[in-house]
Amino acid sequence: MANQRPLNIPFAYRALFLYFEPFSALGGSALLHFFPSLFLNTMSLTAQYAPDNQVIYDQLAATYVLFAFNEAVVLRLTNDIRVWRAILMGILLCDAIHLYGSWSALGSAVFWDPRAWRPEDWVNLGALWGQGFVRLAFLAGFGIQLDTTTKKSD
Repeated sequence: MANQRPLNIPFAYRALFLYFEPFSALGGSALLHFFPSLFLNTMSLTAQYAPDNQVIYDQLAATYVLFAFNEAVVLRLTNDIRVWRAILMGILLCDAIHLYGSWSALGSAVFWDPRAWRPEDWVNLGALWGQGFVRLAFLAGFGIQLDTTTKKSD
């Protein structure tokens, strides 16, 4: 049976997935919990914070903590490429839905035109698009060499 273990996950992937993204997710979680109106301003020009909806922000913050945990802890526990791909595919699906929400909130004219982006949009959309492309490259196997040696079953 062929072993599908990466020989070495490139530094760029490790830096992004094991350090930058978990740190960013924890920062987003703190922002959601402690400064939800600032978070909303980053996502939408028109959304208004309502204190009675704090539970929604806290639940989304919990999801960000889960992303941080999965990348910072679970990915460090294994070098099984299937686990890495499964976790990163799940986050990519979340990214796609997040991008759809941003498109819905900002409208096509802003969403598709970086010249119309506010600094907050560069943080939000730039990170989503950029990290999403890196995630796609990883899932496509770009730069990853697999150890495909065969094992004899005993």
